[in-house]
Amino acid sequence: MKTNHSLRSTAVWINLPTLSLLAVLQRTPAVRVANALANYVVASPLGAVLKSAFAAIGSLGAVHSLAGATQLATTQASPVTVAAGAALTIGFSITGTLSEPETWTVGGAIPPGLAFNGGATSGTIAAATLVLSGTPTMAGTYAFRVRANDVIGGSTPDYSFTVTVTGGTATGPTITTPPQSQSVTIGGSAMLSVAVSGTPAPTLQWLRNGAAVPGATSLTLALNGVQPATTGLYAARATNSAGSTTSETAIVGLSADPAMRVTGAGMVVGTNILHPNGNRFDQVLVTGAAEAVTADFAVNRITRTSYIDLDDDIVQVEFSGPGTLSLVLDGAAAPAAPVNYNQPNVSYIKGHAGIVITGANENTNISVFTVGRATAVDPTGRYSVLQPPSATNNPANNGSSLFIGHETTNYDGVADIAFIAISSANGKFGGLRTGNASYFASKGLTGVYAPGVNFVGPVVIGDISAFDDATPAIVLGSASDTRIAGGDMLQDNGRAVVVSGIVQLKFVGGGDSTGRTLSAQNNRATYRTGSGADVTAQIVVNP
Repeated sequence: MKTNHSLRSTAVWINLPTLSLLAVLQRTPAVRVANALANYVVASPLGAVLKSAFAAIGSLGAVHSLAGATQLATTQASPVTVAAGAALTIGFSITGTLSEPETWTVGGAIPPGLAFNGGATSGTIAAATLVLSGTPTMAGTYAFRVRANDVIGGSTPDYSFTVTVTGGTATGPTITTPPQSQSVTIGGSAMLSVAVSGTPAPTLQWLRNGAAVPGATSLTLALNGVQPATTGLYAARATNSAGSTTSETAIVGLSADPAMRVTGAGMVVGTNILHPNGNRFDQVLVTGAAEAVTADFAVNRITRTSYIDLDDDIVQVEFSGPGTLSLVLDGAAAPAAPVNYNQPNVSYIKGHAGIVITGANENTNISVFTVGRATAVDPTGRYSVLQPPSATNNPANNGSSLFIGHETTNYDGVADIAFIAISSANGKFGGLRTGNASYFASKGLTGVYAPGVNFVGPVVIGDISAFDDATPAIVLGSASDTRIAGGDMLQDNGRAVVVSGIVQLKFVGGGDSTGRTLSAQNNRATYRTGSGADVTAQIVVNP
């Protein structure tokens, strides 16, 4: 084994032309070197030249070498100079041993943005060949050491290597053009695109409802054959060595023929049903993970669609007026009879709903609530849904067959949903009534997302809570009546609620579908605009 000495006298620089490379390879068994560098050759920009060189020398058979005369072979000679923001790859291998290294020991200073073999910057790395790659971000001169370790031959000396990075520091990514919301005919196509800047050039990942879209890493995202399951909230996340940022969110929804009451996994189970309040509705049952529904707004008829939420409550989503409502159940379970209701002949899909409405106007309305003794129609007349619960109009007396055998069942009584996203054909919307609903999610946006939409009716929300990586939001164009009914808006992950278009956020009392009263709570959240301004004191109206 050679004694410790500088790289200039021991390192061999694998460089063009090919004849130079062949001369280097003749100092060691050719087949072993070819195997040792195989992984690097496949990934290297010089791959074609190196492959041909290895093939040529491999055909010569083994070449004798002096036992223990190790040398460091590299694809670039030290010192290497590179500009910040420019990609760099350097391969390291050992010649003059009878077996290839099992591990490498690395120490010293590595330029920020570079790493060995996919992520390591120091310590022991298990590999036959060593590859330093990435995009340096900080100017400076960086000196490090590499040492190869082998069970048979022991360890080589420490070989020194220097990388000098010139130029300025890296700049974080910026989304210069965000994706735009789109309404697509069923089976049609949508194209989302972004423009980004940053040094080094950022990588991109498209997200749908906060989850990565597999393989979607280009500046454009083509959605072909759009179905209800395709709808949702789309954004692009740009990342480089200086940071990460996520674009504004685009709503992708459907534009369905109003004559098609249901598209996707839904089934009409009743039409023109008269409610005691005088309204008529069509009843739709969700039969799979995603559906889209329209309402017969020409005759002022409501479309009501039903599923089971994560707490085993039957949830009713009532939709009226122009537009298309798409409902997608995250984690949809197989159809089953409801465990908390006496309805053995009806099978429901259970999951966590995200709702997208497109093509709406000021005559469009949505409400979400759960089925309970306070909201279910009682055919016996002992309880009236037309009157508020009271001592004389007690929901506990509800004689609906839904509750037979469930006298002691403990109902959650509040609908669980992830988000409601709304885009409007004319910039207006009627009312959103979800006082009996709690919005929550662990990724993406949770809450109400209706940028640029002006509400002529109330916006009523039970509560919103963001977990893990989710962002809580009440993003509106404008609303004169915005209420939190019984909730306190405390965020599990501590994030501020992103808001817009809110004059006052009033904290008022509410109730659940069992008839329990929910007292008005004091606000426990912080509210910020998209630009980061804290508007909590300006908009919150506590009880």
